[in-house]
Amino acid sequence: MKKFYIFILLLSLPFLGIQKGYSQVGTQNYKICVISDLHYFDTTLLINDGPAFQMYLAQDRKLLKESNAIMVSLFDSLLLIHPDIVLIPGDMTKDGEITCHQKILNFILSLKNAGIKVFVINGNHDINNPDALSYNNSTTTSVPTATPAQFKTMYYNYGYNGALKTDTASLSYIAEPIAGLQILSLDVCRYDSNFVNGAPVTSGGYKPHVLQWCKDRLIEARQAGKVVLGMQHHNLMEHYMGQATIFSEYVIDDYDTISTQLANLGLKVMFTGHFHAQDIVMKTTSYGNAIYDVETGSAITYPDPYRIMTLTTDTMLQITGKHITNINYNTGTMTFQQYSLHALQTGLPPQIIYMLMSPPYYVDSATAYAIEPAITETFIAHFGGNESNPSAQTSAIIAMLKQDANYAFIGYILEGIWTDLPPDDWTTTIDLNSKFYSGIQETYNINNILLFPNPSQGIFNLLMPDIKSKINLKIFDISGKLVYDKDSKDNRNVVIDISNKSAGEYIIQVKINNTILTKKIIKN
Repeated sequence: MKKFYIFILLLSLPFLGIQKGYSQVGTQNYKICVISDLHYFDTTLLINDGPAFQMYLAQDRKLLKESNAIMVSLFDSLLLIHPDIVLIPGDMTKDGEITCHQKILNFILSLKNAGIKVFVINGNHDINNPDALSYNNSTTTSVPTATPAQFKTMYYNYGYNGALKTDTASLSYIAEPIAGLQILSLDVCRYDSNFVNGAPVTSGGYKPHVLQWCKDRLIEARQAGKVVLGMQHHNLMEHYMGQATIFSEYVIDDYDTISTQLANLGLKVMFTGHFHAQDIVMKTTSYGNAIYDVETGSAITYPDPYRIMTLTTDTMLQITGKHITNINYNTGTMTFQQYSLHALQTGLPPQIIYMLMSPPYYVDSATAYAIEPAITETFIAHFGGNESNPSAQTSAIIAMLKQDANYAFIGYILEGIWTDLPPDDWTTTIDLNSKFYSGIQETYNINNILLFPNPSQGIFNLLMPDIKSKINLKIFDISGKLVYDKDSKDNRNVVIDISNKSAGEYIIQVKINNTILTKKIIKN
């Protein structure tokens, strides 16, 4: 019986023995495209342009009026490229409006009718959004926004229909569009309390049960010799030093631990969006496993990019990309790329100044106006990818900031963005067929970790005789609510009592130093 419980526990942990590399997906190359953050806006919601709509644009300079023309150009290009698969990692709509979902679905349907397989996952704008509004001069009126159930119904044919498995407690699913290739789509958005809060939540992270569900799928895929491509809206890792500090809502919570765990379960690539930057970062875990966060910029924000990739027969993922260059819209004397860049150059400065002068920074007005040009130039470069050399003015401002005790952190963050580490943000190749290794390098022996009985009436025993440091135990119900939180120093026999909780499934999370282990438990 003891061996059985150890076996069950090991299946749930990210510490496994050396595994063989993935086998070939097939006998031919496959083409995959990624488009992200479409933010489609149905202009019938703009009854009369005026202060209300202009105030929205002042806070977020997306090309909303132009979004239909941009989508026509983008989807026409996709039909010409005719990839086997298109991935869309969230934010299909401006703010989750049902009518905007319906309109973007018409574009997606054109791909489906051409025999192209499309897979989507929700973004933070797409569901339960109080900002779903129509605009009429100075007034706004709420319009219907998609619920989670409606989102799944509307996009049923774009991932959920025919999925190998779907997570019953989130919008996550895993599908296998090509024999040997699986798409793991993960719902990391927080939309349950949007209407209670009166505003959409921008941040994201894994609820414990979603993380466990994700790990279980990776274990199954590895055992079956499948190639897995992950997709979620929020960044899996920082894309520049300090991103999780100044823009924490764009990177998942506990990103370093979770990305390490997923890498050690064999995931090589996670496609993301959200920050509107065309950027790729990678890390190698202490066990030698590489994982890439391939972020795709927004189709309606300069430089209006999308990715084109080839998955070769020897399981190499060759990544390139293109810009949307022409749209049927009056851009005056400018090309579309010039027009799109101009929108950022004029729209970002007031947003940046407002951010600098607001909590938690409280930068004084004179300083905010003085350093804004450097920040604007830096972030436009980051949106475009492959940041290289800042202008002399920006370099001087960064040097000045680094010498200022109050604002040095801003200087170092800007410098970090310009220090764009490999790989190339537009053209790179990822080896999905290389071996990966999982093991444990801590001083304790995982074979001595034992959780029993499971299921139980509410009393569980956790034996961790090799652990000398303090551990933290948390238990979450299936909705992600924390129901148990305890620290322990005596790990020889930790008794966990949830007998006063309702029967059902729970997730136990054990934190040992910087390592987090999770497992599903059942209370009868």
